Amino acid sequence: MVLDRFVKGVLVLLALLLGLNLALLFGPSSVALAQKGASEIGRYQVSAWGAYSGERIHHSGYYVVDTMTGRITDRGHEIHGIEKGGQTH
Repeated sequence: MVLDRFVKGVLVLLALLLGLNLALLFGPSSVALAQKGASEIGRYQVSAWGAYSGERIHHSGYYVVDTMTGRITDRGHEIHGIEKGGQTH
């Protein structure tokens, strides 16, 4: 009886955490905001990413954000193939 309550409590807690995680996943994302009057130190922020998209293909890229204007000043995206030996081309 006590074990059943404990298991139900844990399952309810996990369901609540999963629901919160999904709500945050599909909710509004944060946005880079420009800072007026900020110094030149730390002006640019870089975000890099990579994703595996198949048996021998992966994507990678980056964004450079100017924190004074809020604009993306540079971006890049590449698709890489992986040969059987693990080498990219």
